Amino acid sequence: MFNLIAREGHTKDLAHCYALSDPPSVSCAKACWCVLPEMWRTLVANGRMQLFLIENRAKPLGSRIVAFGATVFVTDEFCYEARSTFPPYLGLRIAQHYLTHNLPILSPEQIARANARNGLNVMMCFGGWEQAGLSREEILAVREKQSEAFHLAHSGYRVKEFLADPIGEKELGWMLDAGAHLRRDYSDYFRKHGVPIPESSQRPWLVGLTKEEALANPGSHLSSLFVNTLPRFHFNHSEQLLLHHALMGETCDDLATSLSISRWTVKKRWHSIYERVADIDRELLRPPVANAPDATSRGAERRRHLLHYLRQHLEELRPSSR
Repeated sequence: MFNLIAREGHTKDLAHCYALSDPPSVSCAKACWCVLPEMWRTLVANGRMQLFLIENRAKPLGSRIVAFGATVFVTDEFCYEARSTFPPYLGLRIAQHYLTHNLPILSPEQIARANARNGLNVMMCFGGWEQAGLSREEILAVREKQSEAFHLAHSGYRVKEFLADPIGEKELGWMLDAGAHLRRDYSDYFRKHGVPIPESSQRPWLVGLTKEEALANPGSHLSSLFVNTLPRFHFNHSEQLLLHHALMGETCDDLATSLSISRWTVKKRWHSIYERVADIDRELLRPPVANAPDATSRGAERRRHLLHYLRQHLEELRPSSR
């Protein structure tokens, strides 16, 4: 039985994600791959890596994750080297930089500054999924949820370039169908280093898309990544954090627990959010308030309408430093 949802990942999910990962069959892979659990935990905990998951809710608790993807925002220099001189397997390059304490990955503060100014480079360099025993229809369902999860994680950012390194012709075909362009097939690298080209199911590729390419060929899954709308409400960080958790389905009690604040503070924060929205777009909240019979249901209606709007305008929840 299949019942898929896309959701944000957390540090507690990393062991399951690691089990879905296959290390590249190259000599330097083992040492670098062993550091991934520690590196992923560090990057997710400090906000440097975005983790998104596909769960099969029909499976028992603890075994529901069937696919995951992880992305980082990287420097312009790292993107340039990935397109031109780096060996294959971007995940290994990231791990090598981590071991030398020289990460090219942006911190939350750097992400906020870049998002407000020139834009961000999104790099997808880790991922995996459980394919054994899946029908073609189920594989299609997982693929669709992967696209949904990716956009939930990245919509609303000011993206200027996307890079990924699919392994195998099937993964490559999926990325190209989604709108990516082939950047490198690494044949020159393998030839120069006297390394046999891996078989098609294990061969690495580099694909990417820039904002200019997306604007020239709109309509693909990936081109929508480059649609950017300026936020209207400019919520502060604590308000964004509460709204982000609320979008994940958390109740007031859940919010108090996950944010380590009192229920009174949760209510105060909601009140501040509603005031800010009403100052700019009163019509967004007015209809449900007028029709609701009491204060509790009015609050629930206001929240429902606001969260519905935010799901379509995730730029309101993205960091920005001006």
